[in-house]
This record gives sequence, C-alpha cells and structure tokens, in this order.
Amino acid sequence: MEKIIKVSGMHCKSCEMLLSDSISEIPGVQKVSADSKTGQVQLICNDESVVGLAKKAIEKEGYKVIS
Repeated sequence: MEKIIKVSGMHCKSCEMLLSDSISEIPGVQKVSADSKTGQVQLICNDESVVGLAKKAIEKEGYKVIS
C-alpha cells in the first residue's frame, strides 16, 4: 500500500535523510521518500499499522504530522 504523510518542519536534504533513515528501520516498510519542498513523506508498506509507526517515528524526530 502507498501512503502520503504530510509533515511540518522539514526544511532541507538533511531533514529528508533523517526521516527516511528513521522510517526505513520500521519492519514492513518497503520504500520511503521524504520531500522537504512538498512537506510530504511517501511511504510504501505492507500494512496500515506501519503507517502509525511511521507517524510516531516522524514525531519522535521532532517534526509534526499534519495528516
């Protein structure tokens, strides 16, 4: 399944890499891509529960999940 998560607080490539690395460690994540220009994280995963874990990881890194 593919999910787009809107994130507030990403400003640069370093932010993108931090979120991508953090989310990619979650079991069930197949692919993750963060884009600071659009403020979005694209997530491809096995299960809806992985989306919740990804949102928690985003907030743990200090960013705000908008949707």
